[in-house]
Amino acid sequence: ILCSCNAVISGSTALHILLLEQGTPWATDDLDIDVPQCTIMMLLNWLKFEGYFVISNNPHGQQHYTYSLVECVLVASNGECKINIVISGISTALSPIFQFHSTTVMNFISADTIFCCYPTLMLCHQMLVNVGLLYHGMPNRGIIDPMCKYSSCGFYY
Repeated sequence: ILCSCNAVISGSTALHILLLEQGTPWATDDLDIDVPQCTIMMLLNWLKFEGYFVISNNPHGQQHYTYSLVECVLVASNGECKINIVISGISTALSPIFQFHSTTVMNFISADTIFCCYPTLMLCHQMLVNVGLLYHGMPNRGIIDPMCKYSSCGFYY
């Protein structure tokens, strides 16, 4: 489905897989799938077939993506598992990933590639904050909450 939809897996799941050999102190409790707007219906149809339904719709990604290329964030669930669907406002799913809150989650897994934007930092459990988010008006909680989350997982800034 990743190949068919030109989608990628990002967020803590991608980070968890990148750090499998080192081990991670957290379990992945949700899945982030980034998808271009042109293939969102294909992904939603596949998820519906698999028993998922949309439980939340955040137009324009207002909560965490103030200045980014995120068009919308949907949350789908099958009652047990949750999938965050980040819909890119342009023709690629990748661009919004490089505007996330920190380098910790600037990674992705595609149908045939695993990519890490800052491998040295990631392997040393270090990260940089994307201060562009603050400059463009994101509320402080939009950066502080993820910093706390990843700090509690052994990463530091």
